[in-house]
Amino acid sequence: MKRVTASEARRNWFRILDEVADGATVVVERGGHRIVLRREERDERSVPDCGSIIRAPAVEEADRWGWSWSGEESDLYPERLD
Repeated sequence: MKRVTASEARRNWFRILDEVADGATVVVERGGHRIVLRREERDERSVPDCGSIIRAPAVEEADRWGWSWSGEESDLYPERLD
């Protein structure tokens, strides 16, 4: 674990960010406080699979469609935007 002062972190901010992105843990010390910088590990399980609850044509193209509503209580349907 690397330790740096706040002044050193300010001077070398982008280098320190690169080190943290590569997996290093860096502790920045300022005024008797320690700030720990470390890369967050992504947990792929935390991203929900909504494919089973979204019922629309071409769900994999969700960025190209939206929803339309005719004003009736249950009349909501997908609509292509492009």
